[in-house]
Amino acid sequence: MNKKKQNLFENRWFIRIISLLASILLFSYVFSENYGLTTTNRNNAISTTRNETISNLPIQVNMDTDRYFISGLPETVVLSLSGPESVIVQTLSANDFSIVTEDLNLLGSGRHTIEIKVVNLSDELNYQITPSRVNVEIEEKVSIESPVEVSFDTSLVDEEYVSGEAVLNDDTVIVTGPSSTIDRIERIYVKVPTDINLTSDVDITTVVQVEDGNGNKLNVSVEPQEIDVKIPIEPYQKKVPLKVTQTGTPASGRTYELSVIGDGEVDLIGNRNLLAEVDEVPIEIDISNIRTDTVVTVPITSPLPTVTVSPIEVQVNVKVETTQTESAANRSSTSVQTINKKEEDD
Repeated sequence: MNKKKQNLFENRWFIRIISLLASILLFSYVFSENYGLTTTNRNNAISTTRNETISNLPIQVNMDTDRYFISGLPETVVLSLSGPESVIVQTLSANDFSIVTEDLNLLGSGRHTIEIKVVNLSDELNYQITPSRVNVEIEEKVSIESPVEVSFDTSLVDEEYVSGEAVLNDDTVIVTGPSSTIDRIERIYVKVPTDINLTSDVDITTVVQVEDGNGNKLNVSVEPQEIDVKIPIEPYQKKVPLKVTQTGTPASGRTYELSVIGDGEVDLIGNRNLLAEVDEVPIEIDISNIRTDTVVTVPITSPLPTVTVSPIEVQVNVKVETTQTESAANRSSTSVQTINKKEEDD
């Protein structure tokens, strides 16, 4: 018996068959461990249900926006999805679905409750939109063209300077919005911010503001939305008349008429607050040694130490007239001279 066993284990085919069976068993075990479990996981993935919530999804408005304006519609919604995990994963990866309103063109102007829905979403998924229905107001669009005001605080300009007239690259704008809002417009302007004690030109691009009578900003579109504003800032000048005053002792029997040659005005350059009280600049003409018509050049003195005057001198025309008293005295003197001459001849 032992001899038979020994002969069996020594048999070459018997050893080969045993080895083959062992290999098959080992292969089956490895295959089951690696591939059998993976297949199970895949099947589980297909059959697993998943929930997903997506926030801040924008809404596409199904409406002729060139004709109508809608208010009351939220900017975004929340979408909750549920269904097979593989479908949700594919949906999120493709991101080709959209949140849209119903066709609002069929509703026309007025207040309406509208439905918000999802398009291009798999039928295998269930969804919930929050909010799914909203109250909106649809109005016809109205456009108006309006001039633009400039809001500029001139008190911010340095006291020795003054602001000139503002220059805008666009004097008017087109304002578009619902008719009820357009009717509320009270003011369309650009505000020009600046530093205090301004001494140089302003050159700024600023946004157009649209307000109602209470100063509330209105929900309208403006074209152009921004405007370039330039405001010249120049040294403050004030033009005032010259006041001519006669000084000195007039020659006997003569009167004087004084008049400034030119427009009789000068420019004062300086602090505008100090110059507010200056209405004229005096100049004096000493006529003590003037006996005939003449033109006198007179320097102009600034009324304030910090104020510059232009021009710095002016010409004054002095017209001298002889009084009747002096004329009679001259005639009397001539008669005396004639009598004296006659007596000398005799």
